[in-house]
Amino acid sequence: MDITTSYINQTNDTFAVSGEEYVHFLNIIVFIEATMCVLVVVGNGFIITLIARRRLLGRSTNIFVFSIATADFLNGILSIPARVLFLVVGGDSTAYLCKCHKFFMYLTKTVVPYTILFMTAEKTMRILCPTREIVTVARCMFFTSLWWFFSAAFNIWSVVLYTKGNISIVNNDVPTYQIPSCVLNSRFIDLHIAFLVIDVIVIFLIPTFAILGLYCVLVRNYFTVLRERISTYFYVIKLFIALFITFVLCHLPLEIFTFLDSRTKPFTLFYVLASNFATSLYFTRGIWNLVIYAYFKHYVCRKRQFSSIRANGAFRGGSMGVLRQRFRPRDR
Repeated sequence: MDITTSYINQTNDTFAVSGEEYVHFLNIIVFIEATMCVLVVVGNGFIITLIARRRLLGRSTNIFVFSIATADFLNGILSIPARVLFLVVGGDSTAYLCKCHKFFMYLTKTVVPYTILFMTAEKTMRILCPTREIVTVARCMFFTSLWWFFSAAFNIWSVVLYTKGNISIVNNDVPTYQIPSCVLNSRFIDLHIAFLVIDVIVIFLIPTFAILGLYCVLVRNYFTVLRERISTYFYVIKLFIALFITFVLCHLPLEIFTFLDSRTKPFTLFYVLASNFATSLYFTRGIWNLVIYAYFKHYVCRKRQFSSIRANGAFRGGSMGVLRQRFRPRDR
């Protein structure tokens, strides 16, 4: 079965599909994403409330966790419901639901990798320069706000390029179904490839290779005199690695289909189903992140900081540091 593409006007794109399998698949997608919506909103809402009420933003790690949890919360409260309503309700007003779904999906898809990149860079600098606090908590909050502003400004193109389309399900035994689809606007067909390529490079490739580069720096220094410092931060480094692996696994399929959207025509039914599956897989990131927070619960959302090692081998912070300062003889 093929989906034949034809532009009926400058704002709507129409796809014709033969077979009712897509209808059943669409119902499964709606059910799964509605369930994920509840889990993501409740779970990440709890994380945000916990950090805010306990005033835990005084730690750099909690600032980054708060940013990622906020991104997942926005997916659950705006992007997923807009997509579900877009698929179920139909009508002319679904063009706004399509734009809402795409914009917030791209917004959070940009915030999360750059937050992981900066949190990895922050801990790397603390390991390499233990005697100097290069990245303070205030700077972490500033750069986190900067990522959000950059993501909102950079992804405004998704509001313009995406619009409502219709998928017609035709079968001899059942009536014809008209199902909405969020597609690239044919009015700006010359811009599709340019923006989608830039999207893949900026949102996925740059942060991914930058994070891998920082991990290579840590691995290289692990076999030098910095091994003891890296071992001190090893537990929080595992937290970052878990978040990074979740990001790659959930984002990679969606990035592939995003890049192919302007190149693969006519679409096959398998391609459309796989594209919808990739979008649903992307939304599961909020649930996997909750599992990661639960596993690292004795580090995430705690006020106590892990002690870091100074260049002279003394521990900074924690109860031992307080005792040493208290019982240290006075300098004459």
